[in-house]
Amino acid sequence: MLCGGASRRMGQDKAALPHPDGGSWLSRTAELLSRVCESVAVCSQHPSHAALVAGLERIHLTLEPPPAQGPLRALAQVLSSTGDSAVLIAPVDMPRLSQETLESLITQWELAPGQAAVAHDGQQLQPLLGIYPGGAKQRSTLAQALEAGERRWQGWLATIPHQAVVLPAQQLLNANTPAERARLMP
Repeated sequence: MLCGGASRRMGQDKAALPHPDGGSWLSRTAELLSRVCESVAVCSQHPSHAALVAGLERIHLTLEPPPAQGPLRALAQVLSSTGDSAVLIAPVDMPRLSQETLESLITQWELAPGQAAVAHDGQQLQPLLGIYPGGAKQRSTLAQALEAGERRWQGWLATIPHQAVVLPAQQLLNANTPAERARLMP
């Protein structure tokens, strides 16, 4: 799970926001992922996030080394520790995400596991929610993109085989400002 952003527009740490289902956005998303994944790595630049996942089974915090360089660099860090295993990536700021939606994404990926399966809301790709194959080739492609200065996930995604997986748009909404949060979580 990616939760290393600064949350500047929100004005407070999005990971620590209370979730209506209980806990924080971080703990709720981590628990959701733990239902469909063998283990959950929370990739963050915030040591305080350890307290938000303390006591949750099969969940561990991986700190991004400073300076934070965005979600694509965080993906490279995650892939460097997973060998050939694919990884399901999810952002902390999709508070409506459900287990059923994650299971749909996994089912579609299983049909073509050699390529990434990327969430699509019916309008555009939502690449921070996706399943990305591991392995040396994937790590090399990502490293080359980062070395070339690529920081946009969409830019890197255009260079790898992937399939768009249309999922319920309402579950893929994220919140970056207090107003967006109020609309998502009335």
